[in-house]
Amino acid sequence: MNAPVRPSADLPRRLFTTQDVFRMVEAGVMQEDENVELIGGELVVMAAKRNDHEIAKSALLRWLARKASDNLILGVETTLYLAEMLFVEPDLMLYPRAFKPQELSGGDVTLLIEVSDDSLSRDLGLKAAIYADHGVRDYWVVDVEARRVIVHRDPTDEGYRSVRSFEADMEVAALLAPELAIRLASLLD
Repeated sequence: MNAPVRPSADLPRRLFTTQDVFRMVEAGVMQEDENVELIGGELVVMAAKRNDHEIAKSALLRWLARKASDNLILGVETTLYLAEMLFVEPDLMLYPRAFKPQELSGGDVTLLIEVSDDSLSRDLGLKAAIYADHGVRDYWVVDVEARRVIVHRDPTDEGYRSVRSFEADMEVAALLAPELAIRLASLLD
């Protein structure tokens, strides 16, 4: 089988804005439910999610839906527009009810969670850098394979100052909603 041909890195690229993506959907060039993110103006197709990812995400979703206060909205793969050429779709996100999703900035997010299996390096690298740069104060990466939660806090434009790993039997609580405390083992066992 032949390897796919990739364009040279020195060829000019056409970068897109969020408005370009909206127009492509309106024109039928893209489907509204296509699973993409816009990172640095480039469309990135999201990988298919494996069974363990979906099981963990569903368990977290049920937990958050039961425990989150009524003044918070629970978004599932809700698009977070962070800049003209940047939007992402985190697995789970809590934010104040006073905001509409399109009005949110990173600093408005109460808790942002990415569930990781194949996407672990991306979630700990690129995604963590994006979220820190945009002021997300409490970013969790749930590492399904290693059964741990990697908590990122104290964002700066150079990354998170605090990154701590919580094993499955350790309790972790949301920074801005401390009543949301959990041991990952209680969800996944």
